[in-house]
Amino acid sequence: MSFSNLTGNERIRHVLQRLLDRGRIGGTMIFAGPEGVGKRQFALMFAKSANCLKTGPAGVFASDCCDQCSNCRRIDSGTFGDVTTIQPDGQFIKIAQTRAIAEDVYYRPREGRQKFYIFDRAEALREEAANSLLKTLEEPPPTSTIILITSRPDSLLQTIRSRSQRLNFTPLTIPQMEKFLNQHYPRPAEDNALLARITEGRIGQATAFDLSVYRQQRKSLIEILDLIASGDNRYRLIRAAEYLGKKERDEFEKDLELLARLMRDMLLLASGAQPDAIVNLDAADRLQPLAINIGLDRLIIWIEKFNQLRSNLRVNINRQIATEAAFLHLAGKV
Repeated sequence: MSFSNLTGNERIRHVLQRLLDRGRIGGTMIFAGPEGVGKRQFALMFAKSANCLKTGPAGVFASDCCDQCSNCRRIDSGTFGDVTTIQPDGQFIKIAQTRAIAEDVYYRPREGRQKFYIFDRAEALREEAANSLLKTLEEPPPTSTIILITSRPDSLLQTIRSRSQRLNFTPLTIPQMEKFLNQHYPRPAEDNALLARITEGRIGQATAFDLSVYRQQRKSLIEILDLIASGDNRYRLIRAAEYLGKKERDEFEKDLELLARLMRDMLLLASGAQPDAIVNLDAADRLQPLAINIGLDRLIIWIEKFNQLRSNLRVNINRQIATEAAFLHLAGKV
């Protein structure tokens, strides 16, 4: 893939291509933005363009890579000696890793024209590791480029942020995302429309998302919402809370997030919104009658109480008991 194939964040693409055109790509950059918005892809495209065997008009850097030469292919496969990706060793990026970079950065490129050091999840830099990089970040040699990729730029040391050029990445708009998915991932348009909304324009998440699992999970949760709305079976409500509460924390939190999304969709439908305004537009025929049955005022109360449940769970109270109490309260059983 080359810059011309990337979708979204056009301003950042133009900034990077101008730097390539001018032959001024040394230094330190922060690629900041939510997970899944293309930060890693842009970093690799930048490195490929700088080392592509197809040079630009000035004979130095190409403003876009050819994606075909041996350098481009080896950067894609992670076997190009002048492009190094640094990832956390366990929970953190450690001082041994940064010391190795601080030594290597001053050697000239071995195979290409520009060396790249790409720190993935740079927020995982331990303080002593970050401090060991400060001199390198402040005055890297012109033949080296350091890129710090992070979804939490404010967690980086201020001394690092002040030495770096920051580029802020954003998700695609929903129409952009649908167009991208329809072009590159042939599947029913309804599926791509749903993916674009679920992942909020984050390409990385959309390409790895399992819609079949999502739809099965959603079906179960809509049944729980229907059960709460009817409020006529206390035992089944308790069993539903038990079913959710026994899940592993990550799965449980995904269920809560999906329940919250379904409630927001129902609130929109109860307010008179068209089905294409909601996230789960392919389930509108199931959600709309449920939303009308529950009613706008009651849905507002549901969402308030549900947000309180999620807040309570952050302080590690028993998941099953808290969920049971919330379901019974929403159903009017307490």
